[in-house]
This record gives sequence, structure tokens and C-alpha cells, in this order.
Amino acid sequence: MGCNTIGKNKQISEAFSCPRVFFSSEDRLFIDTAEDGTSIDDITYKAQLNNFAFIDKCLQQNEAAVIPLDILIIAQPMEALKNGDVSIPLYAELLDQNDQVLETQYFMVSKSIEKNFDTKSFKETDITDRLYIITKNLETNQIVIGFMLDDEKRLLLN
Repeated sequence: MGCNTIGKNKQISEAFSCPRVFFSSEDRLFIDTAEDGTSIDDITYKAQLNNFAFIDKCLQQNEAAVIPLDILIIAQPMEALKNGDVSIPLYAELLDQNDQVLETQYFMVSKSIEKNFDTKSFKETDITDRLYIITKNLETNQIVIGFMLDDEKRLLLN
């Protein structure tokens, strides 16, 4: 091995302008219910997309873009919540400058809702997580983030 082979194997990373981010107006709220729950009384917690940030730079490595998107979700426990461990499914739609969908990626945020040790009840919790959006669609201009809901939960929200 010589110095030439080391230089050829390096991946070149280049910073680029991160795409604009929006929250879906239809899928900004999330609810979960107790197993087989179908009424409002069965809702264990509500969650809402609250904010986002690009703490690290968006990078292009060879033919792929790496977009590290930090999100903030506010989770509000309801009386039916028995276990503080939650899993919240999200999607990220990547759009071009003409608002055409290039691709959709899916994520699962798994965290715990905090408990008040004095009252032994769950309390509203800020949930933060980083979504690593990796795509070969270098023309991504916008990202739309939303929660994934089944039809039954969507009906409970409306």
C-alpha cells in the first residue's frame, strides 16, 4: 500500500444548504390508545410536533445527501397511560422545488414519558430525537414531517 491508495478511498463530504422543513397540517397531532381502544377514554397520550432544528450541517457524500434533522415532540399523558414507554411513528416526505414527492421515509421515535415521583403520575414531556434522512434525491428542496395514524385513531382526532 502506498499513499495513492489512501487518497483514492476517501469519501468527499461537502456541506450544502439544508432543505426547508414543514410539519404536515393534517398529521401534526398523534394519539395512542390502550390495546384495542376505540373511544376517547382509551387514549393513553397525545403528541404534537413542536419544532425542528439543524444542529449539524447537511452533507453531500458522493451521490447521497445526509440531512440530520432534530425534532421536538411534546407528549401529553392521559389518565389511561399505564406504561411510559412510547413509540411514535413518523414520516418524512421529500419534495422537489415543484412540490412533487420524490420519496417518503419512515421513522420510529421510541422514548419514555417522564413520571412525577411525588405524585407517581406521568407528566408532559419534551421528546427530542434526530432523524437521519439519507437520500440519493439531491434535488430535495423541502421536507414535510408528519405522524402516521391508522384510520381508527384519525377518527378519534376528528
